[in-house]
Amino acid sequence: MLRNLILAAGVAFALLTPAYAADPQTFKTEDSATAFCKTGNVVWFNPASKIYFPPGSQFYGKINGFTCRTFADKVRFRANKGN
Repeated sequence: MLRNLILAAGVAFALLTPAYAADPQTFKTEDSATAFCKTGNVVWFNPASKIYFPPGSQFYGKINGFTCRTFADKVRFRANKGN
């Protein structure tokens, strides 16, 4: 009985504790990211704001590193909303 109660408390704690997403896999150059990701799938990301920027946007190439859009989406980064 006590064992089941402790197990239930552990499961409840695990479910209520927020999950922290790690940064997506980072590439130093756009060429290395393109070689790993599909062409057109490379983005530039900012880990502080959890935002990623597609090619051609104002901050592309200026904040942290290149990654695949699918990696950024997987760790719950969001696309920038303009510029």
